[in-house]
Amino acid sequence: MYAPPPSTRYVGNTTQTLFHSVGFRWVLFFFAHFPLFVLMYLARPVATAHAGATFLVGLYVALGDKTKLYRVAYVGAYICGSEVLWRMAKAGVFWEFGKYATSALFFLALLRLGRLKMPILPLLYMAMLIPSIVLTATANLPQDAIDSGVDPRDLISFNMSGPLGLFVCTWFFSSMKFTRPQLQKLFLVLISPIVGIGIYTLITTLSAKAIKFTGESNFATSGGFGPNQVSSMLGLGAMLAFLYMQGDKVSPTVRMLMLGGMLFMAMQSAMTFSRGGLYNAAIGAMLAVLFLFRDGRSRVKIIFSILLFGLALQYFVIPQLDNFTGGAITHRFQDASLTGRDELALGDFALWAGHPVFGVGPGMAKWDRQVDFIPAAAHTEFTRLVAEHGTFGLVAFLLLLLMAVRSVQLARDPWHKALVAAMLGWAFVFMMNAAMRLVAPAFILGLTMAQLAPEEEEEEAMSRAPAGARIRSIASAASTRSLRA
Repeated sequence: MYAPPPSTRYVGNTTQTLFHSVGFRWVLFFFAHFPLFVLMYLARPVATAHAGATFLVGLYVALGDKTKLYRVAYVGAYICGSEVLWRMAKAGVFWEFGKYATSALFFLALLRLGRLKMPILPLLYMAMLIPSIVLTATANLPQDAIDSGVDPRDLISFNMSGPLGLFVCTWFFSSMKFTRPQLQKLFLVLISPIVGIGIYTLITTLSAKAIKFTGESNFATSGGFGPNQVSSMLGLGAMLAFLYMQGDKVSPTVRMLMLGGMLFMAMQSAMTFSRGGLYNAAIGAMLAVLFLFRDGRSRVKIIFSILLFGLALQYFVIPQLDNFTGGAITHRFQDASLTGRDELALGDFALWAGHPVFGVGPGMAKWDRQVDFIPAAAHTEFTRLVAEHGTFGLVAFLLLLLMAVRSVQLARDPWHKALVAAMLGWAFVFMMNAAMRLVAPAFILGLTMAQLAPEEEEEEAMSRAPAGARIRSIASAASTRSLRA
């Protein structure tokens, strides 16, 4: 089990300590993205360069020092948060770049570390989905699919990239052990490009000449891209900001910044008029609260966070959004319809009934559904599994549930259980309404497999560090506390 060593920090005068402190570097990292996001909106080559540079940095880290493997997880988190941003900015990378880039980097890191033993449940999950690939590879596509330029290899790549990413992510993270600060930093890395998605949608909304608000998802307020994916990622960012606020040793200033970021991302998610993003985030946050309330130290922080968030929504966010949309946004979120997802799910079950063992093959459900059902790609991963993989897909789904239960059981304390429950809730609800169109559910589900280092283990690791490193770290920590004060 890999556990990274404690980091060393610079000691000098007050100015030097500030500029070399870990916290200050993270603040610079976060705010340096704002002009980058604007440039992505203005010029497509910037987004392409950003995607390429991110992958190259990931290669450098994955093939670098074994003792800093946790940095590979940071790069994976960054890709996870940037995937929709690259799609919105029309970066010159292939559509499934986020999934395959993350899988490749994690696999290289596992090879570099020598962690070739695969966890049994994720391995079985992936194995269940392989047999039906033959059906797609040998299928005679209908004429309308051929006319649309559909190729069996594209169908396999599109529909299997998500499960492949989930398998590799769970394999990678099951070999990782994070400290609490490292998990919080990973959240910051993931949130930073998601804020970029929010900025991108805000710019397109404010620059639009005219926006018509209806009872459907709105592309104009979603940066001209798929509202479902945009809304989902913004909701994920809001949920992670909420979880970050509940961590230990979070200063009041940072807590307020996270609250502001949470409000901004929640507001932009609502403005897409795609309800899934906020629903996903709300369910994840509620699951976290159930566990956090068991810890007396966390109750005050939760109540404070919910109270501030609720007041801001009631007296600022909702009135402003209602005013901007002419009341359309309130009507949209009062609508309880499933926008055709129930019909797609029924079509999937009908396919399973006709092909109970192997299904119809990955990607074939869209073309094989009966004419009574919507001819569209699946939006619910769990019904897609049985339609396209048959009974093997059902077993894969049950294995996913078993992995989720084990992740909660292995979580160390209420804070860790809250994180795991929130991430599981978000990922499963995401897959119910957006299948596995993004790498995000695979990454988040994989992250729940990581272990949390106990505090005594962190202290023991510090005691084994060189004396100079211990002195520098202690001095830096004292300086940080004084700066917060």
